[in-house]
Amino acid sequence: MIGRAVLYDFLAILAASLVVLAGMLYAAVTGTYDATTFLVSILVPLVLGSAFLSIRKERIALFAFLAYFWAVVDDGPVFFDSVLTWPEVTRFHPFLPRLFMNIVIHALTALFLYLAMRESIKGTGASLRKAPKVIIILTSAAFVVAYAQNIPLTAIQNVVDASWYAFDITEKSASIVLFCVAVWLAVKLKAGQSRAGPVKIAQAHPPFLRRADSRESLSPRRGVR
Repeated sequence: MIGRAVLYDFLAILAASLVVLAGMLYAAVTGTYDATTFLVSILVPLVLGSAFLSIRKERIALFAFLAYFWAVVDDGPVFFDSVLTWPEVTRFHPFLPRLFMNIVIHALTALFLYLAMRESIKGTGASLRKAPKVIIILTSAAFVVAYAQNIPLTAIQNVVDASWYAFDITEKSASIVLFCVAVWLAVKLKAGQSRAGPVKIAQAHPPFLRRADSRESLSPRRGVR
């Protein structure tokens, strides 16, 4: 039976996802890029989604939401990467504003993925740099796959040109799956360490130290009458 806390967490994630989807539908239907689109498609989903997850105090889910939010609104139908040139959606002319926004968006995704993974391994006694390599590889792969459409390979670009929306949904879904597996492994590692329990200090000493301690405890102490 699903616990009440798990159900509430699922509802919070669902609500955050729906407000993002509503903002994207608004941009797709109106096709206009102005202050109203920024409010409805960017600001409101960002604030509401973060609020839903903050109420549940699920920091891993919150950081994951903040990571993938920027990846989702990066391109169509919101085209946040062109926000500096709205209402015109640009790709190459002018190039620098879009390049700058892409750097910012990618950096935000990488930052929040890092924070999410750091949160997931908190309590294991290891830093993210010392985490199992499979967790680091999966998290890095999740970031790359989230922006797979930007990989300059002819095969990928042909698929993007033929069916961009289908490819975009596929890459984001695959990225989320990879990230969830990484989080699951990190949580499993934490659970395994918690089940092991604290190690007794005596057991942590080398055998020769334990023998020395036992002899000292049995022999009378000098200077004590």
